[in-house]
Amino acid sequence: MIVVTFDTVRTDAIGCYGDPRARTPNVDALAKQGARFTRAISPAPVTLPSHSTLFTGLDPLAHGVHNNGTFVLAPEHRTLAEELSAHGYRTGAVIGAFVLDSRYGLAQGFESYEDDLQKDALPAASGHFSERSATRVTDHALEWLGAQPREPFFLWTHYFDPHAPHNAPVEYLQGERLPADAPADEQAMRREYLAEVTYADHELGRLIAGLPTDVRERTLVVFTADHGESLGEHGEYSHSRLLYEVTLRVPIVVSNPKLFPTAQVVSDRVVGLVDVAPTLLSMLGIAPTPPLDGEPLLRNDPNPEREIYSETFVTLYNHGWSPLFATTRVGDKFVLAPAPEYYNLRSDGGEKKNLFGASNVQAHGLAQRLRIRLSQRGLDPASPSLAPRERELDPQDEQWLAQLGYSRSNSGGQPITRADPKVAIRTWVKLSNAANLAQRGNPARALEIVEEVLETSPRDLFALEVGFQAASFAREDARAESYMLRRLEEFPTPDLLARLGMLYLRMGRPQDGLAAVDGALKIHPDHGELLVVKGQCLSKLGRDDEARALYRRALEVDPVRGSRMAREELSKYKAENPRSY
Repeated sequence: MIVVTFDTVRTDAIGCYGDPRARTPNVDALAKQGARFTRAISPAPVTLPSHSTLFTGLDPLAHGVHNNGTFVLAPEHRTLAEELSAHGYRTGAVIGAFVLDSRYGLAQGFESYEDDLQKDALPAASGHFSERSATRVTDHALEWLGAQPREPFFLWTHYFDPHAPHNAPVEYLQGERLPADAPADEQAMRREYLAEVTYADHELGRLIAGLPTDVRERTLVVFTADHGESLGEHGEYSHSRLLYEVTLRVPIVVSNPKLFPTAQVVSDRVVGLVDVAPTLLSMLGIAPTPPLDGEPLLRNDPNPEREIYSETFVTLYNHGWSPLFATTRVGDKFVLAPAPEYYNLRSDGGEKKNLFGASNVQAHGLAQRLRIRLSQRGLDPASPSLAPRERELDPQDEQWLAQLGYSRSNSGGQPITRADPKVAIRTWVKLSNAANLAQRGNPARALEIVEEVLETSPRDLFALEVGFQAASFAREDARAESYMLRRLEEFPTPDLLARLGMLYLRMGRPQDGLAAVDGALKIHPDHGELLVVKGQCLSKLGRDDEARALYRRALEVDPVRGSRMAREELSKYKAENPRSY
């Protein structure tokens, strides 16, 4: 059996789902010998939570993974790989991006979990390599298949290419590549996005072609995506912050030439990624160990009242906005937000007309059941401080995730502004553009945009973060200090205080830098970055022996956070004082 996941692929990016712009002949070929589900829903527009659901058959409320990088699938949750391994299957996985690294729990049950992205590293000057190309994913997958001495086997291949940034090989583009500094052009963005999907599809074809004919006839192939992608719909570019169809609706194809001699199209029910694991176990005659939230996809009695759960906590954890929750039926959908939403999907697939109102019985029925479901898990949408607690990211993890686009303007905190994401997203797009302007050498314009936002939303955390960055680029240090102090008023974190300390050092104010980090060190005494910044401040004050002791302690107690800075400081001192070191 092979499970293939394309990251960030909406249904209209796949040819067999009807959009003439899509070029995916290999997925289409699978659908001609399989069952294609037209109403399949992701549990979250976020990679790790959705894959956790895919391989456990559990909703995020049950498996407890709500964001990338700061949650881990707990070992007590039994995965599809564990079930199959217990029944004699050889199990292997090839991962396309760091966000699914084994440290996050999905390696459970896999004999081989190929997530060493450094094997396919770019030259050292390019920094961390956080994404593996579709070609290399297929290469590793074929290598694993060739090494298997027997069947049955279970292989999972994860192709990350459709996720931004879009850099498909030029032969897959239809037109010129968009320059890095070009203004937003939705048609050009779509073209480059679809080129990445076509490239991944080509490599999927190479993988399937690598199976001998007799093995292919015995192999069940499942194709799906973790979530979709918004290309400007509802003001969102990318995914993870809104719960509309473009980011939640995904393709699912279950294919085998013997089981499906002709194509089947299943459009009379709503299904979800939560159903994939129970479906495969059912087809193989294996009873799942725990009770699951999902159910077999190919049952004959569609339930028009069935509801599929979706969520995003990225809005809360990364931005301080309200979390969002949704429940989807085959013909309608409710989104629980500060301003609730209800859509008739049969007549309004683009979700342009919000029908939520006091007299809408269907909407209120969905809303009531969703609130009950959340309360059973201890979640009260009116009090999002009860949100599941994240683990703290170390700087290396944060750097890798940031390269994939999962930046955290909130530095891991959970301040609650209660902003409605569908409104706040407009500001977020403006601020993202401002951050890009600052990085491309125009911090003055970036600061103008920041001030426009702060005029109406003076506590917007992302605005204050972009303001700090832009002012730092512009060397307006007093202004950068003001932005950082306003952020700290909202939610002080050790990382922010370390950054403030470094700013004071640059401003020639080491005593203020000491004051900034000393208070944080009382609460976080082993925080490497705080220790290094304190050492740098002490060194500026002529207290070199104390500084070196702090650098060594940072290396000892916190080998990731601040270690590079500590080594640099010790190396610099050694070079300057070879006799006394």
